[in-house]
Amino acid sequence: MRMFNDTVLVRLDPEDSKICDGLLVKPEIAHSHVFRTGEAVAVGPGKWAAKADVRVPTGINVGDGVVFVKFVATHTKTAESIQHVIGKDLSILHESDILLVYDRKDVPEIGQ
Repeated sequence: MRMFNDTVLVRLDPEDSKICDGLLVKPEIAHSHVFRTGEAVAVGPGKWAAKADVRVPTGINVGDGVVFVKFVATHTKTAESIQHVIGKDLSILHESDILLVYDRKDVPEIGQ
């Protein structure tokens, strides 16, 4: 499987989890019902910058933990169609949809 441009394939952490692979989201501060977490399992090569005639690589690597707004990757007919193909626990995002990238071995606490 290959991802194109700045797309990222993310394996979603369980939605009902308050601690997603060690990432503690405090609902009263971080509004956890709005955020989802997951792990990048495939990353595109980056966007093509036509003016500079170069590809700008993404800042995300396979294995990175990511936090994004829940509704970016869901609740559209296109997203539902894609999920039938790739699986319910996966989503395809653009790099710009990702709010936070973290090392899943050294997990930050959101809302300190």
